[in-house]
Amino acid sequence: MANANNITKRVYENVMNAHLHQIELVGLELEHASGVRAIAADTAMREHGGREHFDADLLLEAVDDLVGNDRLFESYDSEANPKQTDFALGYGLPFESLDAYLDLHELFGKEWLMLTMMEYAKRLAEGELRGAGMLQATEPVRRAREGFERARAAEFECYLAPVKLRVAAAMAAANI
Repeated sequence: MANANNITKRVYENVMNAHLHQIELVGLELEHASGVRAIAADTAMREHGGREHFDADLLLEAVDDLVGNDRLFESYDSEANPKQTDFALGYGLPFESLDAYLDLHELFGKEWLMLTMMEYAKRLAEGELRGAGMLQATEPVRRAREGFERARAAEFECYLAPVKLRVAAAMAAANI
């Protein structure tokens, strides 16, 4: 029995080690950026599925539809990113992050974000998150979900503004 447990632990460690780069990428995004892109990807994958429905191109479109261009390119050094910062996960289009989301969703299932953050805290995080318990390790996911809700509300307001103008113009034209 002990031998079976050792084999299981080795297999688990090998799988985690094979995905360390993806875990680190998502962990850094959630720890140091808003994480809204990851939450948007999670939302799209919960509705439609992971790799069986999406590749990185389709996930890019889905995330853009959910949160818009600003959040899509966040933390990437790209001309399309209107809010450049010193923190960059990559350059150009965020396909590396999108592929990481898909890979980790495939590995962990529907709770991929929580499990990714727990592995990140266990293996890669620095500072407060290093070795953190489940509640503390998953706090960045909660914070990102709140940011996602704010981003969705802002995106809806951007959509609603021209509609309000058209309604006001129609009402004025009709003398209502």
